[in-house]
Amino acid sequence: MTETVLKLRNISKTYIVGTRRNALKAQKAIQKLHKNYEDACEKEDKDCIRRNEKILDKAQDLFSKEKYEESYKVIAGKSIKPRPKDRGAVVHALDNVTLEIKKGDLIAVVGPSGSGKSTLLNMLGLLDEPTAGQIFLNNKNVTGIKKKRLPTIRSNDLGFVFQSFNLVPSLTALENTMLPLKYAGISMAKRKKMAKEALTLVGLGDRLNHSPNELSGGQSQRVAIARSIVSEPAIVFGDELTGELDTKMTHEVMELIGKLNNKGQTFIIVTHNPEVAKVCKQIIYMKDGKIEKEERNKEKR
Repeated sequence: MTETVLKLRNISKTYIVGTRRNALKAQKAIQKLHKNYEDACEKEDKDCIRRNEKILDKAQDLFSKEKYEESYKVIAGKSIKPRPKDRGAVVHALDNVTLEIKKGDLIAVVGPSGSGKSTLLNMLGLLDEPTAGQIFLNNKNVTGIKKKRLPTIRSNDLGFVFQSFNLVPSLTALENTMLPLKYAGISMAKRKKMAKEALTLVGLGDRLNHSPNELSGGQSQRVAIARSIVSEPAIVFGDELTGELDTKMTHEVMELIGKLNNKGQTFIIVTHNPEVAKVCKQIIYMKDGKIEKEERNKEKR
């Protein structure tokens, strides 16, 4: 059976706009309880974890259904009066999303602007907290982990590639690729060795000492990919990673992604480009904060 790398269970992300006082009050109560939940997870207090999870699940479920008074009562044990005249809006960027990522997956996430693609990526990449639901990375519930520990988890287990490359202009390709290893506390000699191997793997073994302004767009993106895989993460996320590339360079970069995936690297790519989606093994279609459908790419079966 293929190993599960990342799993979302009933994830919702809600934003409150304007003076929705009861919604804000319920949200603050949930956030306070979540801190207690994090403390319980840190202390491995199983009874407290189970108790808090049960209350959180119920309160968050009611909140996602816009039953703010009931949500608040579940946590605080007391009622608040409805405020039908409150102005503002509640935006459901993600609405009860469940998703499982397997080792070796190559997945494209597509959908129109505002469909929830970027919010989903933020949840998968542990860049933002859900309003409701749980996230599991390598079978460990990371929803209860304190925020201060998340950067270490992202550094060790997750890789990111962005549309604008995000390379440091004053550093060489080798130095840019070494950066994540520096923050992970790896020695200089080992950092250089690992970075050289990653750059060679993406076809830039002869460009180690070139700065970003000496590289083409496609080469710069290859450096960004090398940087994302250098620490051998469980999963790599691409956010419109071909958005600034022409058709030829897009083809070259996606060909590289395919080769790395064939070696076992897991990828999730958010894209508007149907040509990018065609290269992927699976396509997830987002609409109105929900997964509208999932389908396997027949050409990649």
